[in-house]
Amino acid sequence: MTTPLAPDYAEVPLWTDEAPLVEPGREPLPESADAVVVGGGYCGLAAATELARRGHDAVVVDREALGWGASSRNGGMVIPELKVGPARLERRYGALGRRLFDSVNEAFDLVEQLVGEGIDCGYERTGQLYLAHHPRLVDHLRHEADEMRAAGQPAHFVPASELWSEIGSDQYFGGLVLERTGGLQPARFHQGLVARAAAAGVGLHPHTEARAIERSGSRVRVTTDRGDIDAGAVVVATNAYADRLVPALQRRVLPVGSYIIATERLDPDVAAAVNPHRRMFVDTKNFLFYWRLTADGRMVFGGRRSLAPVSIAEARDFLHASMMRIHPQLRDVAITHAWGGNVAITFDRMPQAGVLDGVHYATGCNGSGVALNTWLGARVGAWVAGDDAPPFTELRAPRIPLWSLRRAYLPVVGQWYRWRDRRP
Repeated sequence: MTTPLAPDYAEVPLWTDEAPLVEPGREPLPESADAVVVGGGYCGLAAATELARRGHDAVVVDREALGWGASSRNGGMVIPELKVGPARLERRYGALGRRLFDSVNEAFDLVEQLVGEGIDCGYERTGQLYLAHHPRLVDHLRHEADEMRAAGQPAHFVPASELWSEIGSDQYFGGLVLERTGGLQPARFHQGLVARAAAAGVGLHPHTEARAIERSGSRVRVTTDRGDIDAGAVVVATNAYADRLVPALQRRVLPVGSYIIATERLDPDVAAAVNPHRRMFVDTKNFLFYWRLTADGRMVFGGRRSLAPVSIAEARDFLHASMMRIHPQLRDVAITHAWGGNVAITFDRMPQAGVLDGVHYATGCNGSGVALNTWLGARVGAWVAGDDAPPFTELRAPRIPLWSLRRAYLPVVGQWYRWRDRRP
């Protein structure tokens, strides 16, 4: 089936088409600052704002427009999750595991707090429906529902016989509803963080590339393409777009592409039939799909089919065909937008924060960064200002094995994931 495209189809994020990235005036670069934050996404802005609110002179630099990366390219799902459940976290890390689990719930609360303070981003708490793509995953979801309730989280298992009440599809074998999940417009949320940072007095400098960091005693010199800044501290918040600025950090994450399509606005009856409770949908595949309704009734559908980069057109056609298998009732609905971006994957699928080569950093939310990156940024900013370090700094933070050979072995890893998704 040929993908139906709207007359105004564009290969840009829906979110920035609706809410263009903020472009602050090009102010002179300061010669000195208490702290320089590299990266103007959720994490970097939250770190700089926390520093500024504690009386520190904070500056943000970004080689692109503020929010150009994952902050304006994600699916807009506010999901308080790690890739490991609460019981396994405690078995693996002991008391630290509980603190890690508490952290992601604090991250969710922070987003709702920011919305309550006035960030207008179309946020809606809807709950998430986690869908078993194969019968062998049903018991896993049933167990996870019990585990989440034991950890104090509202959750319930939905058997296949009752899934019709949650999703207009016959492709799944059971589901897990997690109530503490929501959706927002990512670019508008980022706009709110930019406004919050500016109000706190943060210096914002997009289109300013940090090229080198050199420590001398208690000070750090940040060399950019617009001049040098003498700083007391540096926070690197580049996540999946880490470069050679801090080589040791670059080798801790794999940037992996994720792609999204958006439909035209659905007929309200069709939208209600497909997603009656407006849940955030995610399935159990390794190469998972994630999809949701926007505030104005579009379907946004994301995922990937490999670990190798593909063109937007290739990703679009794959995602549309996949969406048709799940929701054939959308076959006549046109696609208005298609786009992609990178997410930061860590070796142990856990977020990382710490100090490398004298530089503070946070990275690796593994595709669940709307809430967690915002929270991590705020906590790292507070840490630089003198507070306790966030609990993720206590993790081992392994490097990616054979990082320099990743382009050779990732296709093989991708084939293994696809086999696991298809196996009986």
